[in-house]
Amino acid sequence: MIKLFVTDLDGTLLGVDHYIKNEDIDALNRMIEDGTPLAVASGRMDHEIIEVLKRVGVNGHRVSQNGAFVFNVEDTQIHATTFDKELAQRIIQTIDQEPMIKTVSTADETFTNESNAFIDMISEQMFHEIIVNPELNDQVGKTIIPSKITLHGKEEDVMKADQRIKDAFGEEIDSFISHETCVDMMPKSINKQSGLRQLIDGLGIHPEEIACVGDSFNDLSMFEMTPHSYAMATAHDEVKKKANTVVDHVHEAVEDLDKKGLLSKKEQAADV
Repeated sequence: MIKLFVTDLDGTLLGVDHYIKNEDIDALNRMIEDGTPLAVASGRMDHEIIEVLKRVGVNGHRVSQNGAFVFNVEDTQIHATTFDKELAQRIIQTIDQEPMIKTVSTADETFTNESNAFIDMISEQMFHEIIVNPELNDQVGKTIIPSKITLHGKEEDVMKADQRIKDAFGEEIDSFISHETCVDMMPKSINKQSGLRQLIDGLGIHPEEIACVGDSFNDLSMFEMTPHSYAMATAHDEVKKKANTVVDHVHEAVEDLDKKGLLSKKEQAADV
């Protein structure tokens, strides 16, 4: 049986302008009512996940910033990780040469060093304002301790930047394309799988007892955990290859698990 259903946000449960399909909302509510808990694993901040859960009308476990922070359904923090200060400074110095927009995230704030139209566009898709700080480069590793550093740009530039970052930092950090327009840099061994493992260890759940759905390269680590993995049809072909099943919507993943008899049912529990 599935003891935890995990969904990504952007491009999966969450559409442009924070749109959530009613069918997905209904399916998640029914699933939770019948006894299968929900977790959200996202590159977004924890407070953004909380806002999405409110809009869905449910409570759930939270893995934010690609595994940097983990909270259970009781709102207890299970895990938190930030960059080593010296490494954060080196990353900022290195990516300053990239012809892209950079943002630096802490536990609850996002910073950039200059305002422009691209930053305005990114801000519209967030649940908080990006703070413009011209002194950002100097303050990173000192007064600003990052948990995630991101480069934003066109898909072609993102793909090239991702490779340059891997060449520059090798095994020192984890980096991956979390959306076609951005590449995330994380502390070493911090990803959605590491965050979910922190969560399920505390819950007493085995990896094969979770199901997950996502749409991007930062979802691959959680796909590796379980045979019950679902990729969105809009995902990159390389992402879809790594998933067990391809779906168009989150509710289709829930329905597929239900058809396979893998989800809890209130009536079944009452008969036991």
